[in-house]
Amino acid sequence: MSNPQDPSLGPEPAQPQSALTPPVPPQSAPASPAAAQPAPPQYPAAPPQYPAPVYAQAPQDPAATTNTMAIISMISSIIGWFSFGVLCVVGVILGHISLKQIKNSGEGGRPMALTGLIVGYIGIAGWIIGLIVFVVLLGVLGASIAASGSSY
Repeated sequence: MSNPQDPSLGPEPAQPQSALTPPVPPQSAPASPAAAQPAPPQYPAAPPQYPAPVYAQAPQDPAATTNTMAIISMISSIIGWFSFGVLCVVGVILGHISLKQIKNSGEGGRPMALTGLIVGYIGIAGWIIGLIVFVVLLGVLGASIAASGSSY
């Protein structure tokens, strides 16, 4: 007679399975105690290590920067309208300097420099005209007082 537990006889013949029960794989006896231990889990290999990207700084486009004197020219010319025209003179001077710098370096800010010049010149002219009108009115008022002959 044969021993059904003897591994040398080979696998047992397949038994018919019903449609409701899952198939059972044939069992084989381990050859040694080391083979009876479960295999260690196999992890996927580590992803390849790439060097860190090197970011090169893009070259600065001179037109991307705005001339600082053009900004100061525009601001001082606008504020100069409220400071008796003193800052308008500063705005005009800085406007001319910034236009020359913009022409030589290719920086941005030409519209601001032109705004500083135009607003500055109009502010200077306005304050000069206002001063002339004030002096004339003062003279007319003084002449009318003197002509009236009143003395205190």
